[in-house]
Amino acid sequence: MTKLERKVKQLQKLTQYKGLSKKELEDVARKSLERDKLYKAEWVGLSSSEARKANELLRSYIDKYHITKFSDLEDLKTLINNEILKRKIQRKIGESDGIPPKHVIDSLNTLQNQILTLKEKLGIFDDKKQTDAFAYIQKLNKKFKKWREENQGSRTLVCPHCSKMIMLKIRTKAWEALKHPFFKDKLLANEHLIKLYQESKITKEDVAKVLGCSPDYVLWIIEKLNLKK
Repeated sequence: MTKLERKVKQLQKLTQYKGLSKKELEDVARKSLERDKLYKAEWVGLSSSEARKANELLRSYIDKYHITKFSDLEDLKTLINNEILKRKIQRKIGESDGIPPKHVIDSLNTLQNQILTLKEKLGIFDDKKQTDAFAYIQKLNKKFKKWREENQGSRTLVCPHCSKMIMLKIRTKAWEALKHPFFKDKLLANEHLIKLYQESKITKEDVAKVLGCSPDYVLWIIEKLNLKK
């Protein structure tokens, strides 16, 4: 029985694969076998327990950082091997009495430098500063996704002909181009709002809240567009 046939037989026993055709099961089995290859490696110079730990780290890094390229996998294996060796040296230093020999310290420093270089090359964030930066980018992406979901009905852009700001408003089958209500030329403004402020019906703070700007901007735009009474 081949590896593929054995894997298919295993999958047939699982509830989530009931009802799949033979071809579909074989496709799932092939992908599973390919994934199994990624998660295992030959570790030269490591004991059986260290090799198990190395494979655990390999799986963890692959899943967390989505490492699949062959060249990256080879670098990842080197990284893990160095991490295991570093721990072994640190353990021996901890178990020994007195100051360790210079060559042991040098080996430890060399391994540490290699580990840092490989992590940087693979984009593996280890220190807090890198983690925070990555998390911040992810947070911005989530915010943008949420904004996009909440603003699917309209888009703002510059008209390619008159260079004025326009708003695209979606219809059932197409976008409809309209004059933008909150831009005059390319400047954020609304003449009716400013007129209400000049007539003392609303405050400049009210205008600022509607336009999403500062009160000082309201005074500046009146001067800029010559909208004084």
